[in-house]
Amino acid sequence: MQPLLERLPSDRPVIALDWLGHGGRPIPDALCIEEIGADLIAQMDARGVPAAHLFGFSVGGLLALWLAVHYPKRVLSVATLTAKFIYNEAAIAHATHLTSAERLLRSNPERVEALERMHAPQDWQELIRKVRNMFIAFAERPPLTPGEIAGITQPVLAFGALEDPLVPAAEVLELARLLPNATPALFPGSAHPLAQAPLDTIVRTLHRFIENPVSMQRSARVKLTDFRWDRA
Repeated sequence: MQPLLERLPSDRPVIALDWLGHGGRPIPDALCIEEIGADLIAQMDARGVPAAHLFGFSVGGLLALWLAVHYPKRVLSVATLTAKFIYNEAAIAHATHLTSAERLLRSNPERVEALERMHAPQDWQELIRKVRNMFIAFAERPPLTPGEIAGITQPVLAFGALEDPLVPAAEVLELARLLPNATPALFPGSAHPLAQAPLDTIVRTLHRFIENPVSMQRSARVKLTDFRWDRA
């Protein structure tokens, strides 16, 4: 998230929260979205934050939406970037493939080095195995149902990428369709990895959304060469 954090304006406080077991924090016996979400709320409590605008990338977008469902009074609005919320058999198989420590050790030494730095002094392989098990558990207990998503009343800005390899644009549009107060915003290219996304445009749009979410509750249209909003 660092490339995005570096672009955020300094006119309002920004807090980047580490998930349970991440960023060098002690790794629990198991990871589940309920405990991760409760831990984030506890971090807000410790910082004296009664409610906040939430931003989440990929699975972090799913978690931000989960918090809006289960802790609605703590969430002023939600912005997601390629939020992954559909976990069918194919999606879980893909997620477990990507979170295979053996695959990363064999084929992606740069990613391994980044994970070692990010999660030191903890064992990144132990962490990634527990993240993998969390995805497997989604098969029996989906993190969010369509009905729960439809019950989210806070404004939501749903960013998506037209060529993203992990979260198709169709999934972002389906998320926006389910949400009663959502604004979809699609851009060319990919958001995985994050550095490929048009971060300056995302930050400008995010700032507009936080300043006045209601004014942005309209559909977004993207041309191949630029980013434009339809004016309803």
